[in-house]
Formats: sequence, structure tokens, C-alpha cells
Amino acid sequence: MSATVEGPVWVRRARADEARVFDEFVAQHPAGSVLQSWEWGELRGGQHWTAHRLLARDTRGAVCGAASVLSRRLPLGGSVLYLPRGPVLDFREPLVLDAMVSALRRLGAAERALLCKIDPPVTPPDPLVARALRARGFVVGHRRGHFGGLQPRFNVIVPLEGGPQAVLDRCHTKTRYNIRLAARRGVSVRLGRRDEMVDFHRLLMTTCERDGFAERALPYFLRVWDALAPAGMIELHLAERDGALLAGGVLFTLGRHAVYAYGASSNEQRDAMAPYAIQWSMLNSACARGCSLYDMTGVPKQLVEGAPGYGLYRFKRGFWPEVAEFQGELDLPLEPVLYRLWNVAEPSWWGGQVWVRRQVRRLEGLKRIAEVPAAIQGVAGAP
Repeated sequence: MSATVEGPVWVRRARADEARVFDEFVAQHPAGSVLQSWEWGELRGGQHWTAHRLLARDTRGAVCGAASVLSRRLPLGGSVLYLPRGPVLDFREPLVLDAMVSALRRLGAAERALLCKIDPPVTPPDPLVARALRARGFVVGHRRGHFGGLQPRFNVIVPLEGGPQAVLDRCHTKTRYNIRLAARRGVSVRLGRRDEMVDFHRLLMTTCERDGFAERALPYFLRVWDALAPAGMIELHLAERDGALLAGGVLFTLGRHAVYAYGASSNEQRDAMAPYAIQWSMLNSACARGCSLYDMTGVPKQLVEGAPGYGLYRFKRGFWPEVAEFQGELDLPLEPVLYRLWNVAEPSWWGGQVWVRRQVRRLEGLKRIAEVPAAIQGVAGAP
């Protein structure tokens, strides 16, 4: 896809030597996300996905938009384009939006894409943004699963204004009590190393079995570390008591945003309240890094007792977060006839992908411990 000058705003593919410029724009943008960082594109690129980065500039050369676009080939030909929490731009600026949509159409033609799925990082939903995107050919995509999309439609976000003490003061009384109880009962939290991701993953498998959900295999987490650690965008927090690992959490940071990406806890010593110690440690780290938001990620669409995932929301709400609703996924059909066929086949296709991933993860969990050191040495391939 070649660069095309479109009046006062033009978009072209970002070069490898522009990775820092790309990340700086995403980091400083109010809607920037780790999922739109250059490093996340590197992580996802490989066996299943290919990452394309687009930069929008104005006539002065200043960056005014960025998009990390993932392209995935389909079994019978063609591809789909997907922008997790992207593109990153001001959706109320028509010149920037026009230039980016034109660039996505050109990339789609080059990739023989059926559609381009975007996930606007706009919260709360803005009817003006919805109208602007509809006028440029976007339609509402499938709203799948309990969380409303490939990325959760609703996230719980803790404002960090005022620092750790102000955050603690805003927490629910029971949550404050449990944070302090963990300290009184001798729970300590430290930062983990890459090789200790193995111990965290083992704990995560325990959590998955207990709570009845599937998680990714160990090599994925090692790839995440290798992609984000050189840029200082990941921390592994481990909570211990008397030498026993009781809980762990993975923290992503980029600019003003901190994300509680993954968490796990042991079946043992539950009275030690180690998960609360993990959250408090990561909140303090986010504040120390200058973040203004701590994203505890997705909660179910239905925030009612008994709904799937409600127990996780009940734990998160003790930190007195705000529930942020995003604009929601939108599709730009690039091949109208094939897109209609895709809408019929997509639920089965994604369902098959989920089933395969679950089987792979189940088999991964059955591997002998003796195989783990080989995984630690390095991982190649796609997430």
C-alpha cells in the first residue's frame, strides 16, 4: 500500500525506524492502548496474523493518527483486517478519519480482505462518532459472547488521581480491610522474572480449573514477555507467604494507561487474601509510573447476580472503579457479497477457533514439567 496525499492529511505505512514515533503517539493519546502499540503487533505477527502499521500526518508532518492493523488469512482465500482498540485518532476530526478510512480500504484491497473490523477506543459511546462511521460505510458487527466482542465492551477502570492513598480511601471498606489483612498475615509481593512466568502460568491453570474458564498456553505468555519487556511495558507481580506462591498478576503499562491483564491465585491459604495484595501492588506500581488510569479489563454485559463472570466483577468493584462502555466493534465491508456470506459463517468459524484453542490449551496443561525448561529458552511462532 503506497502513501497517498489526501489534502491536509495523508496516511502511509510506518517504517521500522518509526516504531518509537508510533508508540509515543499511541502512549500520549487519551485513547491509546497497549493493544495498538508497535510491540503488540510484533507479538501477534507470525503464524496466524500479520501486523501493518499506519501513520497519519498533517501538512506540518505532525502525527495525527495511528493504526496497528492485524491481517489474518482465511482458509478459502482472502483475509480479514482487525484493529483491536483502534484506530487511535480523534474520530470527530473528519479529515483525519477520511484519510484513515481511505488507507484502510487500500490496505484491504492489497490484502484481498472481505472486511475491516475496527474497535474504536471511544468511551462512552458517542452518537456523533457512530454517525460519522456509518457515513463512511461502517456497520455494526456481531456482538459475540458475554463480554460483547473480541475485546470486552465494558471495562472497569480505577482513576488514579491523588495517588495510592486516595485510591485506597475510595475503595470499598471490605476491600481496604482485605488489603491490610494480607499485609498483617505476612503476604509480600515482589516483581518476577521471565523464567518465573512458568510458576505464574502453573498458578493460572489452577485458577482456570477452579473457575471453569480456558486460558492460553505457557509459550504465549513467554512471547508476551519477550515482546513487551524490552520496552518496559510489562511487570509480573508475585505474592508469597512463608515461601509459598499464593497469587500473581501481569501488569501492562503504556503512557497514562495501566492494565491488569492476567491474574491467578492458589487454592491454598485463601484466608491470606493474596489477590488483594497483588492488586494493591500493581495499583502502586501504576501510580509510580505516572499512570492516571488502572484498567481492570472486562466485565459482563449484564452486571447482575448470577450472570456469567459476575463473581469477577464483584471482586473488581471493591476498588470503586468506573464502568466504561466502549463504542463497540464495527465492520467495514470491503467485498459486499463475500461479507454477507461471512456474516452467516462467522459464528461457526469463531466457535471452531475457540474450540481448537481450548483443546490446545488443555493438551498444553498435560505436558510434563520436564518440558518446561525448553519453553523458557525461547519461543518462536504466533500467539
